[in-house]
Amino acid sequence: MILGYLTGGLLVFGIVPSFFYLFSNLLDRLYRIEITQNQLIKWMLIIPLLSVGFLFGLWSIIIQNVVGKGGPLEISTIEISPKTKNLVVSGPYKYTRNPMLFGTFLVYLAIAILINSLNAIFLVILLVIFMLLVVVKEEEKRLIKDFGNQYEEYRSKTPMIIPWFPRNKSMN
Repeated sequence: MILGYLTGGLLVFGIVPSFFYLFSNLLDRLYRIEITQNQLIKWMLIIPLLSVGFLFGLWSIIIQNVVGKGGPLEISTIEISPKTKNLVVSGPYKYTRNPMLFGTFLVYLAIAILINSLNAIFLVILLVIFMLLVVVKEEEKRLIKDFGNQYEEYRSKTPMIIPWFPRNKSMN
């Protein structure tokens, strides 16, 4: 499991942000649009995005280990950490089915604002779309296989990404 978190941490906090920085710099050479020149506004956006993003990411990892008795990381059907044994619907999973992705999206958005490039935001959006279309869909197939109707009911009541738009307020 430690290998899984080290690999995931390197990917999430090292490789992907480097990708955003390098590719947004390449795109900025063609056409650069800054987000803001005002440092106060910039940091007023970055700090809450980083705070909420890290909160959701860390909270989801803790809950997944404690309640789910496993980890999240699987790359191309290769398990890096043991799969969760229990369906997790509490903690941040009460608000979104993908709190790690939500948190990561907010952290990457903060990085794009720090880079001060609209191209970096565009790259973040492309990554999230890829994650939704490929990774989340594959993960949901596994969850349906492993947890069946329990996951289907959870999925019908809980938003995929954005926690503030619950599908059904009756779920606690």
